[in-house]
Amino acid sequence: MRTLLLLASLALCASASSSESASTDAFEQLKALVGEWRADLPGSGSLTNSIRLVSGGIAIEETIGTQAHNETSVYVRDGKRILLTHFCALTPDGHQARLETAPIDGAPQSLTFIFRDAANLHSPAARHMRRVFMKIVDHDHFTEKWTQTENGKDTVFDLSFVRL
Repeated sequence: MRTLLLLASLALCASASSSESASTDAFEQLKALVGEWRADLPGSGSLTNSIRLVSGGIAIEETIGTQAHNETSVYVRDGKRILLTHFCALTPDGHQARLETAPIDGAPQSLTFIFRDAANLHSPAARHMRRVFMKIVDHDHFTEKWTQTENGKDTVFDLSFVRL
């Protein structure tokens, strides 16, 4: 009986330990954003943001936009980094900017993605996303700051999302 109690206790501790490690992982934090969101864009109305798990949960798909226009980004793990591929609909070339975080330990409250490279980008001076800063405020709020560059000039889009 004592052995059975000891085994049950060890199983509970192992279970608690594995769920603690899952909750302290940056990619798992991003998974917690799965759902429907809205942000006000001054002068342009509101944007929707749909975040869902794809490919059996190994990737996160984010679609931001309006009824007439939307863009999709996909987030995946790469060792201790998170990669973001942004499928840009704002440009005629339809390029895909690839951004990445630095190696991450634990679960920071914010993530910074920096431009790595792009497919279909006809010139380094062409318009593309070069930085994304994401901050998870709480279960129902997060922010994104997208930095677009064109000919060396940056434009920043600040978005504050609220869960629907």
